Amino acid sequence: MYEAIIFDCDGVIVDTENMINEIFQDELAKLGLHLTHKEMDHYFSGYAATENLKTIAELLKAPVPEGFSEAVQNRFKAAMKENITPIPGVVDLLKKIKHPFAMATNSRTESLKFKLTKIGLIDTFKVRFCVEDVENPKPSPDLYLKAAEALNIEPKHCIAIEDSVAGITAAVSAGMTVYAYSASMDKEAQLNAGAVLTFDSMEELETLLNL
Repeated sequence: MYEAIIFDCDGVIVDTENMINEIFQDELAKLGLHLTHKEMDHYFSGYAATENLKTIAELLKAPVPEGFSEAVQNRFKAAMKENITPIPGVVDLLKKIKHPFAMATNSRTESLKFKLTKIGLIDTFKVRFCVEDVENPKPSPDLYLKAAEALNIEPKHCIAIEDSVAGITAAVSAGMTVYAYSASMDKEAQLNAGAVLTFDSMEELETLLNL
């Protein structure tokens, strides 16, 4: 039983997780840092941009070159304008939800508005919180706690829909039950992070939520 659903954004609502990782991976290779898809997910998926820059500096054992972040963001914005789409099946799923729902994401407000407007879901997520709305981004629980408070639902009665280890960790720390979307993620890593189950499609999630 659950009383509310809290959704992540990237990789769960909008099909951007792989897009940003591929751009990120390419830009890192230019710095001499060659990482596999699995390593990219491990180090960067679901984390705030500020944390990712710290991780890059640690991996490089040197400061991140000036202009790196801007290059990634410019490429990402261009890619989103051309290719951003909702995760297959998620629009139909959202229409069937009768319980309160919200969004909790490490995206920045401007970026989130662009994404949701582009895929026609800006009015669907009336309750949404971004990285600027809390002191600590995921994997801290702040975003999920804030979303639950806004819905006036106790975290233990919320299901969080996540894909990244950072996001799963945040939701579990908030006291929520986590269902992990694993279409392009490591299921074992998701379960180890605390997800109670994984699913491969929004149609499967529909059944899990008894919609």
